[in-house]
Amino acid sequence: MELHVLPLIGDRAIETIGPAEVLEVLAPIWNEKHDTARRIKQRISGVFDWAKTAGHYGAENPVNGIARALPKVSRQAEHMAALPWQELPELIVQLAGIEGSTARLVEWVIYTAARSGEARAAVWSEIDGDVWIVPGERMKRGREHRVPLCHAALGVLDQVHELNPKLIFPSRHRRSGVPHDQPLSVNAGPALLKRMGFSHITLHGFRSTFRDWCSESARADREVAEAALSHATGSAVERAYSRSDLFERRISLMDAWGRFCTGARGDVVELTRNA
Repeated sequence: MELHVLPLIGDRAIETIGPAEVLEVLAPIWNEKHDTARRIKQRISGVFDWAKTAGHYGAENPVNGIARALPKVSRQAEHMAALPWQELPELIVQLAGIEGSTARLVEWVIYTAARSGEARAAVWSEIDGDVWIVPGERMKRGREHRVPLCHAALGVLDQVHELNPKLIFPSRHRRSGVPHDQPLSVNAGPALLKRMGFSHITLHGFRSTFRDWCSESARADREVAEAALSHATGSAVERAYSRSDLFERRISLMDAWGRFCTGARGDVVELTRNA
């Protein structure tokens, strides 16, 4: 919201904002950053729904009816679509049957809701018991991020602990001139998913899967879910006064996520592969 919404319409009175102003926000990022744009659209809609209920806005919600005016999502953006959370447990079943560090990396990304770059570069010194402490220099926001590790995530560590004394997910390739201590390449995870028949799924998309599960299934508080993703929430002033990363509340959320991912096999939904 701070990056894409406030600079454009943040200083406008709410009654002066209509469909054209909402399109001004969404259209530039609808294709390139479709997941982000979709969430912003939901947030804006929620603001106007609240404003109408509170009597601060008399017109129709400006988000309604703008779908036809938005740019058509490109094939690339479609390929960035996240796996529906209902289908995730079945993917976990399939990953469990695949040996190697790449499959374990994909599981780690899922269980921790981490960005793929943060996961690939993870080192053993960042693990403190059942907590993964990612240093600020490796985080998108430049701030240390503590990740509570669910039982399933700890199981991943057990499976890879002998691969490398430094890197948790080392590359298997030892080409001439390439140091031994190299993490898995950025293409390793996507290549595995493609071989499994899911080239439309990206590692980053699992963060969207997690966020959707938080909202639709876990009914998690928004600030807790966003903290789990290391997203900034609230205004700059609010963040300055808030020193909590909601770690204790995130422990139970990530435990519930891990249980869902590895839950009752009878409840899983059949995966949708590429046509």
